[in-house]
Amino acid sequence: PRTALVPHIKKEKKGHWCTAKAPAQFRAASCSAARMYSTASLLMTSSIWIHQTEAITPAIGDDTEPATETLGPADELVLRGKSGDLTLREDDGDLAFGEDPTARAWSIGAVNVPKLLSLLMESDRFGEDRKEIQATAEEQNATFEAQFQAFQEEHADVTPESPEFPEIQARFQAMMQEYQTWQKGTMAIQQRLGAEQIETAYRELIEAVDIVAEKRRIDIVTRFVPTSDPFQADTMELAGEQVRRRLFLRYPDAIDITEAVSAELGL
Repeated sequence: PRTALVPHIKKEKKGHWCTAKAPAQFRAASCSAARMYSTASLLMTSSIWIHQTEAITPAIGDDTEPATETLGPADELVLRGKSGDLTLREDDGDLAFGEDPTARAWSIGAVNVPKLLSLLMESDRFGEDRKEIQATAEEQNATFEAQFQAFQEEHADVTPESPEFPEIQARFQAMMQEYQTWQKGTMAIQQRLGAEQIETAYRELIEAVDIVAEKRRIDIVTRFVPTSDPFQADTMELAGEQVRRRLFLRYPDAIDITEAVSAELGL
């Protein structure tokens, strides 16, 4: 009560100047002082409470102090929904939202495979073998051309009316058959070597992808061609192939790990 805030001045009598027993002139002054003291105390208390509240609770829209609170640790997080509860849990480093093996949230990456395969195939260790086969083929081809040239010079005077023409024609056709057989064999060797090199380059690319994915904890890596790359095509068929190679129509740049894989390959 307010009367308790201001004690009686006289020691011999118990009571307060604000009570009915006090003289009127002192009672009025005492009550007025009590009210002022009570109001000041209330204002001071309110000011302290407001100050503490402002210190504890940031203002709405104030981003100067980001939240640092952490939820958990917990084994599971249950989310309520109209179709039932959804339970989130950790499963071997992945976020699981069901019991099915496919009910997982997996991280994804993408690699520009055509670009890296081309760089690998153009590297010295792959190019040297192709150059060696090409040099051998060019040398053998030059031998065949010299034989044809010598044959034509030797039989330059032979005409279809010449008696020896059927024999000369048969010999020439035999030489052409031999050349075509050699040409097919050489092309087969080149194709076989190219196929082996592409597979080897592909296996090395996969190994590099696995290393980068393990470091970055990426679960799925797909091949892609950036949508901004120009089309290298002069026919409708090749242009259509360029479209089919572009698996993603829109994607965040962060999923592109081509440069990291390229560095792992030493390109």
